[in-house]
Amino acid sequence: MGKKAILTKYDYHKNCLIREINAVKSIKIPTQNYSINHTDLADWIIDVSSPKELEMLLSEIRIVKKRTNNIKPFLAIIAVGLVNKAE
Repeated sequence: MGKKAILTKYDYHKNCLIREINAVKSIKIPTQNYSINHTDLADWIIDVSSPKELEMLLSEIRIVKKRTNNIKPFLAIIAVGLVNKAE
């Protein structure tokens, strides 16, 4: 029989972020002529975020989803921030 893996809180948050972003196929970054797909964005956010930042981001996504079901504009803002930070 296989072992059951125990997820850490950080792994759980990574999985939640990937699941939330999966609903959006691609995001166009409005300030540049650039588009990013959902898996690349999720990986990028996970790479640059600390566990605490990831937890805060998920709580912000939940707040946005309570107000509107469309999180695509919120993710576009995050993508713009990531692109500007990388430059």
